[in-house]
Amino acid sequence: MGHVRSSLSDLLGVLSGAVAPQHVRFDDGSPTAVVPPPDAPVTVRAVALNRVGRSRRDGPALDLELRVSVECHGPGQLDNMEQLLLAVELHSEYSVVSNGEFRPEEYSGAIGQGLGFLVRVPVSLRFEEPSDPPAQPVTGTSGASRRIRGRLVDVHNKGIPDAYIHAHSSAKAVVSDATGHFEVLASADEVQHFAVAVDGTERELSASTKRLPMVIRWL
Repeated sequence: MGHVRSSLSDLLGVLSGAVAPQHVRFDDGSPTAVVPPPDAPVTVRAVALNRVGRSRRDGPALDLELRVSVECHGPGQLDNMEQLLLAVELHSEYSVVSNGEFRPEEYSGAIGQGLGFLVRVPVSLRFEEPSDPPAQPVTGTSGASRRIRGRLVDVHNKGIPDAYIHAHSSAKAVVSDATGHFEVLASADEVQHFAVAVDGTERELSASTKRLPMVIRWL
């Protein structure tokens, strides 16, 4: 099983556990004329797979972001939505795409009927770098070599908006968005150190980039 499919299966396990004994169906777009899809009040679809950046842990890795739609329908859709959103919130490796982060037509294209939301699923793909040296010497600094995405959360795992975030390995600071997400240019180090300011209070915090988006906790 590929890394993307494995990460998707992990998410499906979380969603299935949240609404058990009801079923969660993954719709891969295959024709259903011969075998009808199973009756399930929750339908999951893969919407997009995007490149986030590159990182280095035990070796070079390509960081991807899989966007998945979770759609609820039927008489219990409100209760199921409540349980599914809570389940995603309690697993910090996932995050819900807020309604300010996509255009209305993107939502209508992902959610066919009923109620739903979009989830980010981080995926890391290791690969082998060429062993031959480059033909020309590489110039420039190596202190800020990749762009990483992260999220600043409080003790309740809620995103903290409008926070000042400065990676020690970067020359520029950024500000978190309405859901606590941010993007920063940083070094290839697995553990990143930050100066974070929230409502005038500044703290020194660290976070691992082993899984992206990384999570910084304001405790």
